[in-house]
Amino acid sequence: METSRLFDTSAVIELVARRRIEVIPGVVSILTVVEYPPAALKASKIIYPSKHDYATAIRWQVILRKRGTPLPAVDLVIAAIAFNNNMTLITLDEHFKMLKEIEPKMNIEFKI
Repeated sequence: METSRLFDTSAVIELVARRRIEVIPGVVSILTVVEYPPAALKASKIIYPSKHDYATAIRWQVILRKRGTPLPAVDLVIAAIAFNNNMTLITLDEHFKMLKEIEPKMNIEFKI
């Protein structure tokens, strides 16, 4: 298992529902499990957000709202977990590109 990669819900759905993999090759957030419960059966590691993750997500949302481009709260918390734990966020959702504009050190891959 590669623990330096955090799989967003969109990537997990692709892997589990469409590609039918046995084990997700990285970490899954508990928020992804809430959004897509089958992830719990395929996750080798589930991570929970910390207070610092929530604070980071709030800081980003304040900036994004000022720009007129807020992101869904769950997506921001998942991204904050990845950022604060020096992980690469694996996602298929293009709206995460806005985070690279406000957080250049954010590592995001838009492919699986």
